[in-house]
Amino acid sequence: MVRVTAPSIFLACLLPSLAAWGSVIPRAPEEFDYVIVGAGAAGSVLANRLTEGNRFSVLLLEAGPDNEGVLEGTVPYIYPRMFGGPYNWNYSTAPAPGLGNRNGPYFRGHVLGGSTAINGMTYTRGPSTDWDRLASHLGDSSWSWARIQSYFRKNEAFEAPPGPPNNRFTPSVHGTSGAIGVSLNLNNEWIVPPTLQAASEIGLPYNNDVNSGNPIGISWQQFAIKNGARSSAATGYLRQNVAGRTSLNVRVNARALRLVPNSGPGPLTFRTVEYRDETNGNLFVPVDIVEVSARRDVIVSAGVIDTPTLLMRSGLGDPTELRAANITPRFTIPALGNNFIEHPGVPMSWSVNTTLTDDELDKDPALFARELERWNTNKTGRLAQTSLTHIMYNRLPRNHSIFRTVSDPSGGANAPHYEQIVANKWVTLGARPAGNFIGMTQFVMAPTSTGSVKLNPADILGPPIINANSFNTEWDKAVIRHAIRSSIAYMRSPAWAPFNIQPTFDPTVADTDARLDAFVAASGFGGAHGVGTARIGRANSRPGSDVVGPDFRVKGIRGVRIVDASVLPFSPAAHAMVPVYVLAEKAADTIKAAP
Repeated sequence: MVRVTAPSIFLACLLPSLAAWGSVIPRAPEEFDYVIVGAGAAGSVLANRLTEGNRFSVLLLEAGPDNEGVLEGTVPYIYPRMFGGPYNWNYSTAPAPGLGNRNGPYFRGHVLGGSTAINGMTYTRGPSTDWDRLASHLGDSSWSWARIQSYFRKNEAFEAPPGPPNNRFTPSVHGTSGAIGVSLNLNNEWIVPPTLQAASEIGLPYNNDVNSGNPIGISWQQFAIKNGARSSAATGYLRQNVAGRTSLNVRVNARALRLVPNSGPGPLTFRTVEYRDETNGNLFVPVDIVEVSARRDVIVSAGVIDTPTLLMRSGLGDPTELRAANITPRFTIPALGNNFIEHPGVPMSWSVNTTLTDDELDKDPALFARELERWNTNKTGRLAQTSLTHIMYNRLPRNHSIFRTVSDPSGGANAPHYEQIVANKWVTLGARPAGNFIGMTQFVMAPTSTGSVKLNPADILGPPIINANSFNTEWDKAVIRHAIRSSIAYMRSPAWAPFNIQPTFDPTVADTDARLDAFVAASGFGGAHGVGTARIGRANSRPGSDVVGPDFRVKGIRGVRIVDASVLPFSPAAHAMVPVYVLAEKAADTIKAAP
């Protein structure tokens, strides 16, 4: 196991613009082959792969604390408790017209493992056509579904449930010896028959495996859970199979402030990272500033929000916006922070007459204590999984009126337009009333609304301005309307009748588009699968239109690569975790092959 440490402080040059950020204590400088900023899905993969064989020395910087011993980040059922406090950046989205000019929370992991250490652990690869679309975008067939398979298997260690597959998964699809444990949820037995039957009754086909490349239909949901515990980037890539790697140095509570350019003549080059030691746990108390340097590259893997803001604080981006934030522009990158794409969602709940829902776990301390004792004893029971068992993907019908004016923006015929997830509990935003419930959350999976991520010019180290711009196009509105009406029809099917199912909302909201739009504006949220703020393009694409090239180097400057969700040029029809894992696995090979 690699030892995870708090920062060691060494020589840094005090600049006037950093005076309010912290103090500098002279120490001996340190240099590594690579300095990686961000220990989320991508950064953890890169740190692991680049230090194989101790060929390269790597410093991995994580702004948040260590994940070791964090119960809420280990027990799958209680993962929502990670959404507050020190393990989340506690960001918010800006008010959006499509959400009734409301702002809302935007969850980002502030802990070793990044968002893989706080998310809902859904493990989805996306449709084959989305990967083929990426290959076409880059003019590189090595990104195609057929040729990316080895990286999926390199990432995955699928744990088959006891007994034969019984049409719950397809063995040949999965890897079994990768870094991340993947499993099914088999604990919520009562809800499985009506969940599957209702899908059949509304004409949604059964899909044997959501990760086969064709996710359309209802499938058993797959999770990054191993032996009853969360399997995150930290547990999978930084705490196993890395024993004896003296070349890997991991530092937590080390928040990157900016990249520092090399002095002297020649092309603009960045090989130094300035970070702040925040071991006291307070994000905004001035503490020690540290400089570290990379002999080869600085790799920014801070995520879809913090990657563009780090580069902006370094003088990259829109010169007008940088000057407004009192930052000296060093290089113009118009696309940086733009093209922010999310999967906006709407959660809904229905009451049921059974006490077998997981609402009981949330409101009965004695029951929860018994289940926690069971989990502590052998990592089994209701806490060893989430409240979800199945996931549904579908497309708008071919004769939908939206296609008269809008071309299909999805990746192809097997790429879903929307996702629906059944939950064994209340999911609606706001306080839960008395009773028992099941929920359905629907997401737009091929959105055309785009937003942006910007620095707050009044506080460039504070929370950024995150404009998800949710439900801002006629396409997105049409998709979410159809998804909600589909969910209402699903819950009205005969399969749910024995449970006296009743909506907790006024079902007449679906009678007109205008009423449904108002419902979405009042009930929706901005998503949690963001991509695109530092998008990748071909080697010969203009630096202004794309931020990085196929080698992940920032176009127009030297010494900096970006590898994380921010480089994905469009939103894959999947939760972003697995696409980012695979992106990073492939990027690691690209970087290792560089001269």
